[in-house]
Amino acid sequence: MQTVATKVVTCPHCGDEASVSLPSEETDLQVRHSIAAFGEYTTITCSNGHTYWVYFC
Repeated sequence: MQTVATKVVTCPHCGDEASVSLPSEETDLQVRHSIAAFGEYTTITCSNGHTYWVYFC
């Protein structure tokens, strides 16, 4: 059975926390207020309606 690696990220607007699934356990994350032109990422919308992007490094 394969486990899914996750990390908790914090909304840069309000501090609300969310769990993000990682492509691998060694992946570092970078939380951004806006979308970049390239890179692998996921979009998060917190419970307060703020949207932000989490990039996998």
